[in-house]
Amino acid sequence: MNTYFDFINTQVLDSKINTGLFPFSKYLFWDAPVETIDLQQHKNYIIERVLSRGFLTDFYLLLKLYSNTEITAAIKSSKILDKKTINFCSHFFKINIKELHVASYHS
Repeated sequence: MNTYFDFINTQVLDSKINTGLFPFSKYLFWDAPVETIDLQQHKNYIIERVLSRGFLTDFYLLLKLYSNTEITAAIKSSKILDKKTINFCSHFFKINIKELHVASYHS
């Protein structure tokens, strides 16, 4: 997995997490003021947005802030992920595609 992140400065991103400020790209959340987004309370919303529209840097931050269990649960319960995101998540997180709620909408 580390090879995914060889092309980004992970030290800068790690320090961004430690600031306590909203770490993700603000453009991902155009429909809500980022000051009102709570990382724990709105984690499913954040996980869906980052997976479907985020940059590699956002994906790195996602993996640092949330456990695989939290990310997998959000993926399995999501109703909005597109086909490419479903396939990526299925392979990356080793989830059977039939376990994903959205898979039934895209078959």
